[in-house]
Amino acid sequence: MDPAQAKIAPKPLAPTPVTDHQRLYWKYEYDVAAKYMIPLLQQRGISVNGSSVVDIGCGEGGGLCAFRDAGARSAGFDIDRKRIGAALTLKGSREITFAAGDLYDELPLWTQDGYDLLYMHDVFEHLEQKQQVLMKIQGYMKSGARLLVTFPPYYSAYGAHQQLLKARLARAPFFHLFPFSLSTILPRLKGETPYFVEEVQKLGRLRMGMTAFEQIVRRSRMRIIQHRAYLISPNHIRFGLRPVEAGFLGNIPVIREFLCTGVVYLLSRE
Repeated sequence: MDPAQAKIAPKPLAPTPVTDHQRLYWKYEYDVAAKYMIPLLQQRGISVNGSSVVDIGCGEGGGLCAFRDAGARSAGFDIDRKRIGAALTLKGSREITFAAGDLYDELPLWTQDGYDLLYMHDVFEHLEQKQQVLMKIQGYMKSGARLLVTFPPYYSAYGAHQQLLKARLARAPFFHLFPFSLSTILPRLKGETPYFVEEVQKLGRLRMGMTAFEQIVRRSRMRIIQHRAYLISPNHIRFGLRPVEAGFLGNIPVIREFLCTGVVYLLSRE
């Protein structure tokens, strides 16, 4: 074989120095899981203590640390090796397995028995092959397992994650819904991080709303056990805001897409 064509093995994962931003983001991930996601599961009679949990797109691992502190056997992976390096540092002495890998490839944390809970915190809206992913990860679910998915509906105030941008105009609520905002205005803004610009444009192309998600779930032969929508999402605790549930507004077609800034779905296999 031509040496140039040989596959180069990735460097082993190791703890890395952590930035202040990564530490703050870890704390945010931890608080969302500990204060909202785990209690939601417990309200449904789903015990976290003793369960096996895998976080798909775990970032710095804050959510997994919260699940571990609640008694779960935790594992997680992310495509970004730098974030996994930070996760290995921030987990401290907790027994958590981390790996770097691509969701579209063989999952790096495969276990023959599968998992009791799969967790996708604000990951699903970024995926290109949504239905294929839902079909695939069912193979990693034990009998009776649950999948917990959260995301901000695209048509909500910050549904394109434009809060990541620098320009005040671009960070305005619903900026992404104005005509030509993503195709003409955004590319002309100076000083923006190219990755964030591309991600906002990508979300504008994918447009993951609540109705679209529910249709994908049905086509994927999964069942919605619980759906909880928020006027103020649990994610907004990092901005000093308290979550506010949408109540009946979270069930009104069209209106809910614009009013609800965050949604949580609990799924099972049919």
